[in-house]
Amino acid sequence: MQRYIDFLDRYKYHLIVLTTLVTLTLSVSLRSLAFEGSYRIWFDADSHIITSYDRFRDTFGGDDTFVVAFEEPEGIFTPKAIETILTLTRNFERIEGVQKIDSLSNYQQIRSEEDDVIVEDFITTPQHLKQKAKEAMQDRLVVDHLLSKDGKSTLISVKLSSQQGSDEAVNIAVMHALQTQLKAMEAKTGYRFYISGVPAITASLVTVSQHDAMRLMPLAVVTVVFLLWLLFRDVMGVLIPSVVIVFTFLMVLSMQMLLGYKLNNFTVNIPSFISAIAIADAMHLFLAWVQLRRKGLKNKEAVREALQHNLLPIAMTSFTTATGFATLGMSAIEPIATLGIAITAGALIAFVLSVTLAPAILLTLKEDYPVKPVRLIDLGRVSGYGAFILRYDKQIVGAFVVLFLLLGYGLRDLKVDSNSIKYFSADTVVRSGSDFIESHVTGPMVYEVVIDSGKNEGIKAPRFLETVVKFEEALKAAYPSVRFSYSLKDIVQRMQKVLNPESNQTLPQDKNLVAQYLLLYSMSLPQGMEINDRIDTHERYLRLTLNCNIQETSKDLAMIAWIKAWWQKYPPYSADVQGQTAIFAYMQSSVTQTLIISIGMTLLIVMGAMLLIYRNLKMLLLFILPNVAPILLVGGVMGYAGINVDIGVAISAAVILGIAVDDTIHFFSKFFRAIKHQSFETAIDEVIRHSGNAMILTTFILSFTFTMFALSSFMPNVHFAIVTVTALNLALLLDLVLLPALLSLVYRKDGFDNN
Repeated sequence: MQRYIDFLDRYKYHLIVLTTLVTLTLSVSLRSLAFEGSYRIWFDADSHIITSYDRFRDTFGGDDTFVVAFEEPEGIFTPKAIETILTLTRNFERIEGVQKIDSLSNYQQIRSEEDDVIVEDFITTPQHLKQKAKEAMQDRLVVDHLLSKDGKSTLISVKLSSQQGSDEAVNIAVMHALQTQLKAMEAKTGYRFYISGVPAITASLVTVSQHDAMRLMPLAVVTVVFLLWLLFRDVMGVLIPSVVIVFTFLMVLSMQMLLGYKLNNFTVNIPSFISAIAIADAMHLFLAWVQLRRKGLKNKEAVREALQHNLLPIAMTSFTTATGFATLGMSAIEPIATLGIAITAGALIAFVLSVTLAPAILLTLKEDYPVKPVRLIDLGRVSGYGAFILRYDKQIVGAFVVLFLLLGYGLRDLKVDSNSIKYFSADTVVRSGSDFIESHVTGPMVYEVVIDSGKNEGIKAPRFLETVVKFEEALKAAYPSVRFSYSLKDIVQRMQKVLNPESNQTLPQDKNLVAQYLLLYSMSLPQGMEINDRIDTHERYLRLTLNCNIQETSKDLAMIAWIKAWWQKYPPYSADVQGQTAIFAYMQSSVTQTLIISIGMTLLIVMGAMLLIYRNLKMLLLFILPNVAPILLVGGVMGYAGINVDIGVAISAAVILGIAVDDTIHFFSKFFRAIKHQSFETAIDEVIRHSGNAMILTTFILSFTFTMFALSSFMPNVHFAIVTVTALNLALLLDLVLLPALLSLVYRKDGFDNN
């Protein structure tokens, strides 16, 4: 160690300059920092979910549709409201990337005049509104779709072209254009407009992640620097941890950009995760140096002793963290793999900087540099804590057992669940828009059911259409959250009613007649309003669109499974559920479960490493308890509070595990070294004196830093903040109180003869 310190001392300035230049050079790549919110990144390239959805897009032209809504308290069928609809419909059609607009104004009403069938725009001028209101309120294809039941709210659907709709840049551009026009219309009319739809979700995922990156990351850095200054009131106390943290995440982010990765709502918090890892290493080293200097050691000697005492635990924590999170890097899901690679690289880079750059900076100090004590708390002189633990170890363990039982009971109500809309806070554009649409008009979540009739031109068969009617009735009975359904079957029914008003049959009983109805209807449509987005070219597959209320992903998946199972009972028919809403449901479930599995693998790897190091199964169990227990305890609290496990909570478990493992390794490392030549009581006191400050201050700083995420508009970030801060403080309590008490019981049982 002395030779290494001599080397660092000789080349300290070279090392500082070289590391700084390398970091700054790599950081140039951050100019190309980009964000993405596409659903595709959450699936591997060969995913059958993506390939089947691509077939759906090729067949039907996609489902990328914005929805704009507003309310007129006096009723939509007033001149002001109708003129607003007409104007917006015309203006929206001119937005680049928009293919089709559906509104009350261009709703294709089917009526007959003598022997002619007329299909025409429902409203072209704000005239005859009383009659139009009466007709609209009696039209099943209007109410709960384009018009609310009370006639006071309406929707305008803005469908994007199939070639551009999946491009998130187009989604963002169209959403910006919509918001610009709606802002001008709000100033003119006084109406408040609401926006929803899957493209709005995709656009919001990007804009919210950009907002968080530009606001929360700098805020987190400022918070760390401020807290370090508050604690140390010393330049080195701020500089050492800050340099390690900032250099680490700049290097990692730069490597991510050089590898071609983009940031998303999942990976935008990588700097904060890395900061949590880096600060622990730097704090342990710096606080050990402070303590040694205050004992009277010269600077170079203090650096050597601090590094010698902490090199093994820092190396162990870095190794276990890097190895554990490397399992995430093997995931086929890009954001999870990106996170795993980033944290693995961050753990290794933080270790290298902590044992090279940090001591090099300390070695630049003069011997007369004033070393100040920690202002918030100083455990460097603690005494008697080990005796307290020894005296009350059984009571302490008993109290924690009661706590585990009480909070653990809440785990029975914990669910892995989420919803793409509920990922956003209530005041965001897409969430407030979806909530308004659900409460005033219809379900904002759109599912596309693709029904296979079993043969070409099979969708024209009366038996098939009757089965579709039966399915819709059964679905709405089983799932009241389904508010509206639409397919070409409804057009056939409308044509039947218009052309055969005296008939009791709602559907024609002849396949050729169905074909004539569809031909007559399609020929009567204005240009740009074909029916080829509702059936395939061979007329085998029928597209049935469902509008559903916002509900938990588990219920969405249950409904999808129910739909598929229902159609299996009517061979040769079958059905699949498509659309980006369904994809988000698949994604949230699979991603969260993948994270949970990966975290479990991480824990197993850490356990294996600890078993190899300590070669003591009893110590391994003691090691695992304070690391797993915080996650389980917080899970119990979440169960009681009704908070589901979403992506943010699953990520928090990984961060909690990483920090808790670091603290436990430092505790064990100091304890096993001290117990060799001291009594149990004094060994515990020495551990607290050498590692207590770093453990407490690291948790203190990280708690304040992660609290910043509660300011996000992305609810998984908010849940991440709440869960992580709570669990980190529980982990600290377990490490400093329960772990010593358990060690006391173990050593009491063994007669304290292990030293």
